[in-house]
Amino acid sequence: MNHRTHNRPVKTMTATVLGTALLLSAAAPFAFAAETGQSSAAPVAVVAQANGAIQMTTTVIKNSTNQLETDLEIPVLKGMKDAAYQNALNANIAARAKAAADAIAKQAAAGAGSDELRPYGVTVKAELISNGSAAADGVLSLRVLTYTYTGGAHGVTLAETYNVRNEAKASPIKLKDLFGANYKSIVNRAVQAEIKARPGDFFADQFRSIADDQAFYIKNGVAYVIFQQYEIAPYAAGMPEIAVVIPDGAAVPAGAVKLPVVANGQNVKAALYAAPGGTVMAPLRTVASALGYTISYDARTHQTKATKGNDWAKISAGLNRYAFKDMASFALGAAPATKNGTLYVPLDFFAKVLHADLAYTKQAIVLTSAPAN
Repeated sequence: MNHRTHNRPVKTMTATVLGTALLLSAAAPFAFAAETGQSSAAPVAVVAQANGAIQMTTTVIKNSTNQLETDLEIPVLKGMKDAAYQNALNANIAARAKAAADAIAKQAAAGAGSDELRPYGVTVKAELISNGSAAADGVLSLRVLTYTYTGGAHGVTLAETYNVRNEAKASPIKLKDLFGANYKSIVNRAVQAEIKARPGDFFADQFRSIADDQAFYIKNGVAYVIFQQYEIAPYAAGMPEIAVVIPDGAAVPAGAVKLPVVANGQNVKAALYAAPGGTVMAPLRTVASALGYTISYDARTHQTKATKGNDWAKISAGLNRYAFKDMASFALGAAPATKNGTLYVPLDFFAKVLHADLAYTKQAIVLTSAPAN
């Protein structure tokens, strides 16, 4: 697939079609291949996954005529604990690919004999992002990209995602399950902070809120929210992804110590470093001050206090216990540490103790204060 050929997203299937898709058998991808009469529909195994992980093969369907080019790699999942859910999921994905291919084939036939120099086209590619193993916290996360071309300078790419708990009774994972009842507010603030940090990369004043069915995938304790082409950004931006740390999720993405920090829309001069074990550490005073906190030191108790209005948290160097106000304390990835005269705390201190929203992008680490209660 040519990922540079982006345009507006195509419409998704109707509820009626999706409902029918879930009733198909696990052999739907192979039945689809038989219908096309193609000889290249044999499953292609991907690299072997870790022990106990879900595996993905692909049913490859290719065809080329003067009117239409078809290049489908339809994913087929194996090894889920819930076989019935697995069968329905495989059938659903296959039915979506078939619907996309049928729609483009119909348009290609209708346009036969036109002056269009390039044939119409449909391409499907899939990526298994989280394999449902214990190491992946039992999360299956799959991204499917469908590219269609019906004339003009470039085609259309649509991203669809599937997130599932790999359990004896599997269930879909929604953003609400990850971030709670206020998930839209949490994710919206992360998106708004990213737009504010890079206004030239997005449409001005277009973003209002994520959708109820917003596409996203999960990797290493981080939810990556996907926006379709032209949804909030121009063609050159492709499909923007906004990363939001899942509470109690895994460590921050690799290379985070090299990223600049943006707090409440302002660039913060904060040098980060990785503590033993990989925990990213950030200077308390610099970052907390940007989030509206006042930092003070109590020489009697040897504690540092971050205060904003009625909210406060106390930090003791060398003691890996953190708490917000009088709530029960808990451990983070590392204890506070003093380096070159500056007190550092784990980066997720600002999210898990001070309750700021924390998001990672390719350009920055974005922290946004939650609204006052």
